[in-house]
Amino acid sequence: MQPFDRPSPAIVFVTAYSQHALAAFERHAVDYILKPFSAERVNEALEFASRRTAGDRAAKLIELIPDLRTLSQKHPSRIAIKTDGRILFIDPHDLIVVQAEGNYVLLQRETGSYLLRESISTLAEKLKPYGFVRIHRSLLVNAASVQEIRPCVTGEYSLRVKGGKEYTVTRTYKKNLKSLAHFWIGSGAFLVD
Repeated sequence: MQPFDRPSPAIVFVTAYSQHALAAFERHAVDYILKPFSAERVNEALEFASRRTAGDRAAKLIELIPDLRTLSQKHPSRIAIKTDGRILFIDPHDLIVVQAEGNYVLLQRETGSYLLRESISTLAEKLKPYGFVRIHRSLLVNAASVQEIRPCVTGEYSLRVKGGKEYTVTRTYKKNLKSLAHFWIGSGAFLVD
């Protein structure tokens, strides 16, 4: 398989004729539904097909990890910020959150913060390659600093970062929560679109 080939689609045959089942599986079908069928049977076949397809995608991603590592190493390990008339070099992974404050942004670390005259949108774009995710119109979080997410009855989420501080993830930005982790493990749908 070439590095960027896509896995083949998962095919589920639905027919009234059982004699075609063998031919369907010879053509790599993942399931074969015989009419008449129930909604439960269709859902079962689709669930199986999606798991197979997800497994193929995961296998493909594992195969691409060396290429992804090479691409990710193109970002410098330090960024330069101009503050108080001097230029400081910091590791972006040391930042926990970036918060808009009027025409400024506050870059917060565990051991201090920096106030810069910059827009939150500009920093969102510049820090995206370092794992920063927008969770509010005025807040970016470092994905590596997130420790917990809890749903709220309002449809928003509460997000806790290292150090214990909590922030609200607004409904507009809750779709960005999926990018906080490479793998989601567990049953049930937690992050609702």
